[in-house]
Amino acid sequence: MNLPFFVRPGFGELPVGSVTAFAGTLGAPESAGAASPAAPQDYVTDPLEAWGWMFCDGRSLPTYDYPELFAVLGYVYGGSGNQFLIPDYRGYFLRGVGTGTQNDPDIATRQLPPGGQGQSSGVGSTQSFALQTHAHDYDSAPAPATPSSSGTASGASSSTSTPTTGPVTEDGQSPPVQVSQYETRPINVYVNHIIKFTYGLAPLIR
Repeated sequence: MNLPFFVRPGFGELPVGSVTAFAGTLGAPESAGAASPAAPQDYVTDPLEAWGWMFCDGRSLPTYDYPELFAVLGYVYGGSGNQFLIPDYRGYFLRGVGTGTQNDPDIATRQLPPGGQGQSSGVGSTQSFALQTHAHDYDSAPAPATPSSSGTASGASSSTSTPTTGPVTEDGQSPPVQVSQYETRPINVYVNHIIKFTYGLAPLIR
């Protein structure tokens, strides 16, 4: 008798659909019909799929080849019929679902990934970057009085400009913080987000 192609996990094992940060370098994703396996590289985990995990790169998978993962994800991240998409977490910070709390005060701004199905405030939804509204108060010095053509004093004209540079520093000093014209971000480090797609292959018993 043949066992099912997958086995259920024991206590302490991660369920299919679990996502974790992987600190190593990954090789190219395993693809069906490849002419020959890629040559091994130093300090590269390749193929990651042999360990039951895959890179969260948004790839499309056949539902019949990955039934365990499809049972978890469905079409939350996109797809239809016999194809579904896995999450694409490249370049993203991950955030816990905030439903039922006020930990995500802008929950109404969340949206589904392109082609995704589900709830716009649920798992898989995305949220654009933002900078919390704030104001900078400062006292401006009065303009010096200048004589007018009639001999009376009048204030000098003033102008307003919008600064686009970083924080102001003294001459010869480096800015105290890094600035970017593209995003607001905390200090961070790159990792590979990987997702578990199977419990593992079971040996055949005849």
